[in-house]
Amino acid sequence: MTSRVPFFKYSATGNDFILIDNRARQFRGDEVALFESLCGRKTGIGADGILLIEPPRREDCAFTMRYFNRDGRESEMCGNGARASAYHAASTKTASAEMCFEVNGETYRAWVEGERVQLLMQTPRDLRLRPGVVLSHEKINTPLAPLKGGIAKTGNANLEEGGFVNTGVPHYVLFASNIDKLDVETIGRELRHHPAFAPAGTNVNFVEALDQSHLKLRTYERGVEEETLACGTGATAAALITHLVHGAAFPIHLQTRGGELLVSRDAGTGRFVLQGQVKRVFTGEFEPCN
Repeated sequence: MTSRVPFFKYSATGNDFILIDNRARQFRGDEVALFESLCGRKTGIGADGILLIEPPRREDCAFTMRYFNRDGRESEMCGNGARASAYHAASTKTASAEMCFEVNGETYRAWVEGERVQLLMQTPRDLRLRPGVVLSHEKINTPLAPLKGGIAKTGNANLEEGGFVNTGVPHYVLFASNIDKLDVETIGRELRHHPAFAPAGTNVNFVEALDQSHLKLRTYERGVEEETLACGTGATAAALITHLVHGAAFPIHLQTRGGELLVSRDAGTGRFVLQGQVKRVFTGEFEPCN
């Protein structure tokens, strides 16, 4: 592989991606070292992950999306990556503004209006409210002192356990009163590998309720292995868990460090709709060296 490869750099509410049109099957998906190097912030193009657009495997789909985390390994799903892929498909006329596409065997529907992209999510699964993880976690580097009612204390902030759910990828949700002061990377890194989430591990979300329909969200993402500016599947998980535990009302606005995401319910299916901005940052070419 010696030819130069065109790519597109997208930001979906702060989640940034390198998108490659792989319809000619130039990449197999096992180029772990190459993908990881491309995502390097100081040594490569820099991104949270790689998006491959491939030929559709279903007649009702415009294309297939494959997602690879910053570590170069393929993941099951990425909500903001799917929104970026839909924006790309619409802007390059690969698909119409309303489209269906496949991710990991599941069909997703998206609507693109300017830079605003809505994505109809799949039904969440594996829901576990307050599984007791925080209270049982004794080796976290930032000490969590067990309190009553599924609450633990870290530094000057109390963490209340919300729950676990898979919204395409696994997510664990915790509540806090002031998430801006939390050491998200330290706590997230420890809880991400907790035995309760083995063997796949989990993403870890920290939620602060501003009112009944407005939340603040910070997410530690597995595979990226640090906090990202936003997470679409995490926003969906946070909205659902906050609705079930604290009665948050849909539509729910989530303020992330990369901007605002909106999670609502689709009237026809009852499934969640993830909505937010997508921007094309730049385009370029790279020459594979691995």
